[in-house]
Amino acid sequence: MGRYYWDKKDTVEESRSVSISFLRKHGYFCGYRGGKIFWTNSMGEETGSIGIAVSVGDGENYAQFNYTITDRNSGQKTDYDYKVQLTTTPCNLSGVRYWFICPLFTNGVYCGRRVARIYKAPCAVYFGCRHCYNLSYESRNESHLGRFGQLGYLLKAERQIEGLESQIKRNFYGGRPTRKFRRLSMLQNKLNAYLNSSTVRNPLGKL
Repeated sequence: MGRYYWDKKDTVEESRSVSISFLRKHGYFCGYRGGKIFWTNSMGEETGSIGIAVSVGDGENYAQFNYTITDRNSGQKTDYDYKVQLTTTPCNLSGVRYWFICPLFTNGVYCGRRVARIYKAPCAVYFGCRHCYNLSYESRNESHLGRFGQLGYLLKAERQIEGLESQIKRNFYGGRPTRKFRRLSMLQNKLNAYLNSSTVRNPLGKL
């Protein structure tokens, strides 16, 4: 029998997210590039969007987000426009790997974690890491054999990706991909296939 959580936390599934792998796939790390990111539900209906501009290689590296949040009770609209700093770590052969620097403060303490994905939790107004928002995974709140079983497996892959990205020091050894890099690539492909088919699309419209 599955476990039930009466103190259910907000989950990554309920949150908007932006990943480094998504930005890299759509060509954002090429100097300066602006566009829009859209989220859709399982029916293909748009549920939200943000404008984004990424600047790298010219002194300051950052991703700039701009979007509007409408208060459900009053209908008042509030615009947000801010930068999330990016940092890099070297790849073994050439190039660099980009990371977000979490901009949030928790209990007055700056986070500054280096993360591959940032979230805007339900009722939150800024993007930050899942640790600051204390986000859980739906698979922890559902029966292990419930209808979220497959989704829970894919989200577990996301956690494994985060761990591998922080551990890998070289992608290749002796001209061949390392075991950890092969596993990282496999997990990224599985997760990206799910995200691209179900939840995210990006036409790269200009800001």
